[in-house]
Amino acid sequence: MAGEENAMNAHDRVLTALHHQEPDRVPIEFGAASTSSIVLGPPYGYDALCGYLGLSDRPTPQLARLFGNSVANPDERILEQFGADLRWIAPDGPDLVEIDASTLWNPNWGYRIISIDGINQPDDASAPLRDATIEDIRKYAHWPNTRDPLLRANKRQEARRHREHGFAVVANPGVGCEIFEPYTRLRGWDTWLLDMRDDPRLYHSLAERILEIDVAVMQEFLPEVAESIDIVFMADDLGTQHGPIMSLDDYRRFCRPYQARWIAEARRLAPHAYVMMHSCGDFYALIPDLIEIGVDILQPVQPKASHMEPWRLKHDFGTALSFMGGLDTQELLPFGTSEEVRAGARALIDEYGAGGGFIFAPSHEILPDAPPENIAAMYGEALAYGRYPLRTSGDRGLAHH
Repeated sequence: MAGEENAMNAHDRVLTALHHQEPDRVPIEFGAASTSSIVLGPPYGYDALCGYLGLSDRPTPQLARLFGNSVANPDERILEQFGADLRWIAPDGPDLVEIDASTLWNPNWGYRIISIDGINQPDDASAPLRDATIEDIRKYAHWPNTRDPLLRANKRQEARRHREHGFAVVANPGVGCEIFEPYTRLRGWDTWLLDMRDDPRLYHSLAERILEIDVAVMQEFLPEVAESIDIVFMADDLGTQHGPIMSLDDYRRFCRPYQARWIAEARRLAPHAYVMMHSCGDFYALIPDLIEIGVDILQPVQPKASHMEPWRLKHDFGTALSFMGGLDTQELLPFGTSEEVRAGARALIDEYGAGGGFIFAPSHEILPDAPPENIAAMYGEALAYGRYPLRTSGDRGLAHH
């Protein structure tokens, strides 16, 4: 076990792990809005966690209202207590417009956001381009402003400050981090998938327009922060609970070329940064293609989805990829006992941690059904148990194969 006097700083710890070497301990992630943060809402949520940790003087929560209402500014004392090694930076943008108590409007893409049981989500039924023609797409008035000064304002200084404080830095291009999620919000999930076969000309017209915007946003944002960042974040959900959203052939025809071009531009603008891909669900069959187009890190590796077990991913792809996430938020964190959560954290570290290539985190943002004692148990165990050399041989996963 590494002594405290030999402990690495957070930046070196993360980079050592991403180089597939073993640092002093397994790196830890917490607090990124909509990926690894915690949602504000009953019965527990952020308020209960702060109360459990004795933080009565916490700053007023700022919510990532676009999706899910996760807290965008968790108290720094929580990040320190949980051992969080990464800090995230993203461009700012125009505020959401409140239509009524349960409905927002996103000026970046021009779609509505509705609240269901206190959780915000795009209003699929009113997708603004659902019935559009190619000409309608050309004339659409609500594309993001790729010259908005907010995309770069003060971002160079913010990224440098995180680096100077010894953290690894993740750059999330914000409105420019996704290709097919905006497609679904503009056309609807069902229409996205139907367009591939029923109207491929329209499909490619809209996908090209979205990629064009993403690239323009990255060109504004990434040069400001490139010298200080370690990871560039991209996101597009490609999996369901039991398999990919589409066939491998359709992925290669309709999605891979756009994601490959996105990654190539990100690498041109930030050549020293790793590329991290977010996708929920089971997209196991697509992973070799993601490796080929340049993905370095998968996040949040949802362990209850088919084919996404930690032992399987580590065994099959652990030399080519790193993994961030994996602590089950579907069943274990909300419904397990604190001791079961601790055991789950230990098992996750055993299966992913050998040889580096792993950053401990939840398998998505933490919803309000997770008791605060379980969240504290999760991170406390990761800090206590995840010291290198690990107490397992690292061969545990092979027995499952």
